[in-house]
Amino acid sequence: MMREMGKRLLSGALMSVFCLGLTVYGGTRPRVLTVGFVSGSYWNAPIGNCYAVIDAAIERFEAEHPGVCVEYTSGILPRDYSEWLIDQHLRGQEPDVFMVLPEDFGTLYALDALHPLDGLMKRDGSVSDADFYPAAYESGAIGGTQYALPFECVPTLMFVNKSLLEEDGIKVPENDWTWDDFYEICAQVTRDTDGDGVLDQFGSYGYSWQNALSANGISLFSEDGQHCLAAEPQAMEAVAFAQKLGWLYQNEEITARDFDQGNVAFRPFLFSDYRTYQPYPWRIKRYSGFEWDCIQMPSGTSGGSSSELSTMLVSIGSRSRQKTLAWEFLKELTCSDETQSMLFTDSHGVSALRRVTQSPETQQVLRHDTPGESQLALEVLPDVMEQAVAAPHFQNYNQAMLLAETLITAAMEDEHNLDLQMLRVQRELDEYLQN
Repeated sequence: MMREMGKRLLSGALMSVFCLGLTVYGGTRPRVLTVGFVSGSYWNAPIGNCYAVIDAAIERFEAEHPGVCVEYTSGILPRDYSEWLIDQHLRGQEPDVFMVLPEDFGTLYALDALHPLDGLMKRDGSVSDADFYPAAYESGAIGGTQYALPFECVPTLMFVNKSLLEEDGIKVPENDWTWDDFYEICAQVTRDTDGDGVLDQFGSYGYSWQNALSANGISLFSEDGQHCLAAEPQAMEAVAFAQKLGWLYQNEEITARDFDQGNVAFRPFLFSDYRTYQPYPWRIKRYSGFEWDCIQMPSGTSGGSSSELSTMLVSIGSRSRQKTLAWEFLKELTCSDETQSMLFTDSHGVSALRRVTQSPETQQVLRHDTPGESQLALEVLPDVMEQAVAAPHFQNYNQAMLLAETLITAAMEDEHNLDLQMLRVQRELDEYLQN
């Protein structure tokens, strides 16, 4: 780790010397564009050189823009990045261009730290919302104004323990499966296998009321963060399904260990995890005792096979003095086929660009990493991305969700009056949002 950090510092020092050389020997002062960059994977997926994509993008950009030096601070991990970026903004030292973590977008907007992109996009003419998957693009907008473009995103799929289903003579569900199909299979495989009176095999692990909301076509909050929608029929229906699923397991605590040991049929899974643990040798190290794959999430009665999309964004600082140049580099990160294609070779995320994710070259890369017949997730990836939904991102969204988790979990413990409990949840969350 120290050796790698030393290399990064040396690289930064050499870049500074290079830029100084341009000044001394070239007789012109270089234009320096600063970038805020997250080191490592936001989704905790192990990757090799986390700087490969940004370094290659910078190399291409500087070659096309003589006299420009792009600088970024290395070594800022995802857990430290939010504090670092906000601190830089409060000091008036924020980068010209910077990554925005999903949970930070609303806060940075409230701080007036983000420059609106609509004017730049209109004047440029080469970038369109149609280039991107809808949820990824919407993740960078507030109130109809675009403040960021998607750099990398990760959808949620449903993990399927194919071996466990096969033992019970159950086929892997088709991608148009529903809550009813999901529940029926879960009920069929949930049992006490060793006869000690305690359930030890389960239908699902980790399927939450949040997953159910997305599948039923509704969010817990309005987009502007002013209202809670917990008492809407679609929301009540979703929470009721999650409650019903919980009752099936008789309040047994299902753990990740149960899942890892092959005793669970289904689990919501990030696509980044799928890409990490499908290839050899990670597949052997993590899940060697059973065959598995991923399919789309089950659809709710009022929705579709939708899941929430987690998206890393790129924005331009509102106080940047070189917004035109910053826009050009933002495009290199988010709209360049070369940069976006590297997400599939040097990262575990998904490009938000339709033409990149659906290209034959990308499909070939993904198939090469995926053994045998374990390619269901690859086949449905474009559909998953098209149907994904963006989470609201108002300023206090994270705090509101923490409160919602407490309130809704308590509401689900009432076996007879869930509708009444959800009305109370909505009232309390509305009060929180408005105060």
